[in-house]
Order: sequence, then C-alpha cells, then structure tokens
Amino acid sequence: MERPEFRTINELFLKAVERHAKPDAFLCKSGGRYRGVSSQQALETVAALARELDRRGIRRGDRVALLAENRLEWALTDYAALGLGAATVPIYPTLLEPDVEFILLDSGAKAVVVSTEAQLQKVLNVRSRLPETSYVLSMDPLMSRRQGVVSWEDAIRAGKEGAADNVKFFRARALESAPEDTASILYTSGTTGQPKGVILTHANFGSNVWATRELFPLTTRDVAMSLLPLSHVLERTLDYQYMWLGVSIAYAESFEAMPQNILETRPTVMGVVPRVLEKIHDKVMEVVRAAPPSRQRLFRWAVETGRKHFPFGLEGRSAPLLLRLKYGIADLAVFSKVRARLGGRMTALISGAAPLGKDLAEFFFAAGLPVYEGYGLTETSPVISVNYPGCVKLGTVGRVIPGVEVKLGEEETNIAGDGSGREILVRGPNVTPGYYHPGEENGKAFEGGWFHTGDLGALDEQGFLSITGRKKNLMKTSGGKFVSPEKLENLFQGSPYVSQVVVLGEGRPFVSALLVPHFSRLEKYARAGGIGFSSREELVARPEILNFMQDQVDELCRWLARHEKIKQITLLAHEFSIASGELSPTHKVKREVVQHRYREMIDEMYRRAAPQAEPAAARPR
Repeated sequence: MERPEFRTINELFLKAVERHAKPDAFLCKSGGRYRGVSSQQALETVAALARELDRRGIRRGDRVALLAENRLEWALTDYAALGLGAATVPIYPTLLEPDVEFILLDSGAKAVVVSTEAQLQKVLNVRSRLPETSYVLSMDPLMSRRQGVVSWEDAIRAGKEGAADNVKFFRARALESAPEDTASILYTSGTTGQPKGVILTHANFGSNVWATRELFPLTTRDVAMSLLPLSHVLERTLDYQYMWLGVSIAYAESFEAMPQNILETRPTVMGVVPRVLEKIHDKVMEVVRAAPPSRQRLFRWAVETGRKHFPFGLEGRSAPLLLRLKYGIADLAVFSKVRARLGGRMTALISGAAPLGKDLAEFFFAAGLPVYEGYGLTETSPVISVNYPGCVKLGTVGRVIPGVEVKLGEEETNIAGDGSGREILVRGPNVTPGYYHPGEENGKAFEGGWFHTGDLGALDEQGFLSITGRKKNLMKTSGGKFVSPEKLENLFQGSPYVSQVVVLGEGRPFVSALLVPHFSRLEKYARAGGIGFSSREELVARPEILNFMQDQVDELCRWLARHEKIKQITLLAHEFSIASGELSPTHKVKREVVQHRYREMIDEMYRRAAPQAEPAAARPR
C-alpha cells in the first residue's frame, strides 16, 4: 500500500485544515437552522481547548473520556485531546450509570467531557468513587454552575485569553505524537460479557482512513450526515475520512430529528446501521399502505421494475431499452419521491455494525439509493472489507480493503452443508495491538499472529467476503445440528409484522424465537378481523394472533433446511431496549440477558404441544 500522507490523526487534522479552507467544514444546528463552522474556526477552537486542557494537567498518555451525543464539541474535543498526546475514551450516552462508572474507573480517565444534565448527573453520582477523574467539562453552559464543573465554552475562552499563540503551541505538541501512540480506548458493547477496552493507535485509525480514501468518490462538494454515535468506531473513522477529503460534516440532532435534519442539510453520504434502513423502509411502506389501491399497485410495479433494472448498473452494463423506459417511468412516479425523503442528493449509504438483509439492500438500490455494506470490528479500526461503487456483490460484505489480509481458520463449523462456517482471521495495520488490560483475552485473540474475529465466513472466487454467523452465538440443537441465529434473524428485516426477533435453540430439540410485533400494523390487522383486545399484553396472548404471526414466520422460513425452521414463537408486548439492558448501545441483542429474563416464557414454549423433534445427527463411532 502507498505510504500515507499522514502518520497520525493529528497530522491528518492539521493537513486537512490546510488543504480544505472551507467556510462550512462542519454544519451545526443552532437558532433553528444549520450554520457553518470553517476549518480555521475549528482549528482555533481545538487549539484553545488543548491549551486549557494542558493548563488543567492533561498530559501525554492521560485518558480523556467523552460522554456525549454527536455534536461538533465531541469532534473538536477529540482533536484537542489527541493533539496533547492524550487518548480519548468514548462512552455511549445511552449507557446506564454503572457502565459509565466501570469505564471511567477501568480506563483511569483523568478528565470527562459531558453533553447534557442527564449525562453530567451520571458522572456526579459516582464521582466520589473515581479517584483519578479530577476534571469535569460540560458542553451545556448552564451545568457549569455545579460545583467542580467547568463549561466547555468557558474552557475555550480561557484558552484563548491565556495565550496568543495557541495554534503554534497546538501544532508543536500535536506533531510530537507517534503512529504507535494510543489514540483511543474504545469499550466493546458487552453483548457476551464485561466490556473490554480496545486500544486503537494513531496508525490503526490512519491506516483505515488511507486504505479507504479512494473507494468512494467523495469531494469537497459533498455533505455527510453524522448520525451513528461518534462513540462507535465506524462513525468515528468515517468522520476522520470526511475531514481528510474535505467533506462537510452535518451533525444530526438526534435519531428522531434525523428525517428533518436530512431535509435541512440534503446530505450526499451517510453512515447507517441496518436498523436505520429498516426504519426508513417502514416509513415508506406506511405511506404506501395508506394510499389508494391504484397507487399501491404502481408502487409494487415500480419496485419490481427497479429490482430488474439495478443489477445491470452494478455489472457496468446498459439495461435493455424497454426496461430503461419502464424504469424511467418508475423513477419519476415513485423513486424520486422516496429519494426526496432523504434530501434528494444521497449518493451513498454506508452500512455496517450488523448484517444487512439482501431484500432490504435490493429495495434501496432499486430506488436509486445505493447501500454499500461493509464489515469490521472495533478491534480493526473498523473496516476489514466493504462494497463500494463499481465493486458490489449483494449478500456479501465486499472485498478486503488494501493493506489488510484475511484468511479463514482451519476448523470448519458446517452450518448449511455448503462449506461455510470457518472463522475469519485478520492481519494488518488496522488491527489493535491488544486490549487495555493485558490478560487471557489478548492470548486468545491473537493466536498465530492473526486476530481471531469470532465471526464465521466464506470467501468466494472473486474475493468477496460473506458472513455466515458468529462463532460464540452459533447454536447446536439437541439433535446435533448447527444453527446461526443471525442468519434467521436477518430474514425478518423488512417484515411488515415483525419489529424485533431473538432466535433460540441451544441444546433444545428445535428452533424457536421471541418476537416483538410491529404493533401499529398488528393492531390494525386485529381490528379488521374483529379480534378484540384492550392492551398489547392481551393482543399478543390471543391464539388467533399467535397463529397469524406463526404463519408470517413460516412463510419467511419456507426455503430453510428443516432443522433451521422456527417452529414455535412467543410474542412479547414490549420492545427490547437499551434502557432495559436487553440491547447494547449499537442495538445488538444481549442474548444472555434476554434468555435469563425470559427463561420461564422460553421453557413454556418448549413445553407446548411441540412439532416432532429433529432426528439426532449421526455420531462418529
């Protein structure tokens, strides 16, 4: 791989400011509208904050925690801390107080920067138990009235008033950092146990930015919507990439405000997780279902036409004339309106963090909204592979990026009888040097000089990588059959009646699932069918509803092998949530928590008049 033009994130930031003197390097909403912040303004603010952090005793190697939603202050605090040689410790703002305390204590954070009163209160409630956390900075100026809390704005003001050569000071300190220095400690979401601090160096982040810089044709004319949490490594690396390429970064106010924010900023690129795409798809389908029958038929025809049309573009071929004419009509009548909901200028949706259903991807491609799925982990900074313009194969997570090596482990866990199921091993400059507290985890993760991802996959003859399951999540029924819960759960992306699903079956005679319905649609179905109910609890308990939902499941599972089919379901009356501890901050299900919390329901499901159990697999003599 070509030698990068920057060795550290500090160099990336300083050179990007010089290369792209933009009046709107960042876009932030204030006073009811988005306003631009120039590259030079950002540099001066970063330099002033770095000066004040230095005055407060932040030194090279110290940890500075960030407990905040996406906003400009998050990014500038990150650059300021890195410039001093400190390491930033992102904390998801959705985490509960005990998790915040654990991360601050485990990382030994010397300072913590918070956004709102709710985030500040989490820190103040546990501050007496944090001997190393001596400095609390609040982005909300009203919160600085609390004892021992400093306003972010006051810190900037003090930094500017204290010295006239802040930029010179910052540049000198920032250029002292080395590629191997720790840039950040990111705590994994803990779906399978206690969160672990992942060390990522300047070189880790930098190599990922450099390797992917030319995969997407982004320029200074582009606008990116920063929606995914900056606490998540995907959005963090994307934002570094945007900075390097001179892409303007607009910060969404919140997930709920995202639809309006998109209309206000009209972005051309956005990082997403599949759940975001599902929500967008659901909103479109709600409008369609409320339309007259003729409009519904037009929509279905347009989607069918789009699904036939877009593969020609992926292959670099021109579609037949008649299909092109049909698509032109479909685009004018339907798809242009769908794109308008996303600002009308979107050229790339970059999806990661969870598997993307093929049907969902096809819908967006058909609508002229390309979704490029990639794969990576916190430990790999994060990108390992990605689909990109001119190189797309739906159903895969793309080709391995330049400079990174992937191989499949020797041991095969055959899930579908197709040779799939070997562990994905990774080696390259993007791979973490290890976990923050060395121990048994480091030894397990880096056997033989390769990072063991724990994910199962396959590589095809064209070099496209597919994910077939998670090694730790792989279930084995009592009949000896392997089942990937992720494979089955992905079938429900875009389902009109299923909002969330958790597949079960470890050590059991067959596969079952806990389902959370799309209640607005299920309630409408029940009323139309004369099925009475006075609450969601009563609705999901009705046998007619259970049978209807089982029919939905059976239809989705009709092509699966017999041992993979979901043969019993239980309906839940509420969604899994982060607040309840059932979801991680990246909306991944914490399976152990769910199985423990719903143990009685699960046992009851297997006590029902069950279908015939799968025959036991033949065992070697």
